[in-house]
Amino acid sequence: MSGKKEKTMVAQIGYDEIASLLAEMDPAKVLAMKASAALDERVEDLIYKKREEGLTEAENIELEHYLIVNRIVTLAKIRARRNLHALLEQ
Repeated sequence: MSGKKEKTMVAQIGYDEIASLLAEMDPAKVLAMKASAALDERVEDLIYKKREEGLTEAENIELEHYLIVNRIVTLAKIRARRNLHALLEQ
């Protein structure tokens, strides 16, 4: 297995573990998590700039960090939704 692929797999496991921890919180609170309007606007600006003219290295890193956090929160919400359904079925 290549070094880059191995690092990606380790990162994915880490993301999954963080998402699981978040999902163990109050499911309603996890499902209510969302980015601020200012953050949403910044991400939209970065995505637009990336398409139109390209990003600086710092901007690219900023966007990558946001995408990582967004993935973790999305995974947590999926798990929280499952936990909430399980609680409601009891």
